[in-house]
Amino acid sequence: MNIVDPEQCFFLKVNGESMNLLVKNGAFALIRKTDFVENGEVAAVLVNGYDATLKKFSKQGDVVVLEPMSNDPSFSTQIYNKNTDIKVIGKYIGKMEMK
Repeated sequence: MNIVDPEQCFFLKVNGESMNLLVKNGAFALIRKTDFVENGEVAAVLVNGYDATLKKFSKQGDVVVLEPMSNDPSFSTQIYNKNTDIKVIGKYIGKMEMK
């Protein structure tokens, strides 16, 4: 996959359909470790210290918005204020899908 600094990357197995326009359920998202992403980039994020979620990320002041990229309308945008522990753990840079 021509990865520069592979020790700074990890794969995150996608479980669910909330990002199926970008990565299919069961595929592996390639994540570059970082604690900062630009608004509009796709990030791996911990919410309240639990399982990582992959979402389109944006932040305005103390408000964090995690937006799904899905053809399933049952997934909605998640909005968090400063009272929720949000931690970016990486930036989406690619995928590996099994056929």
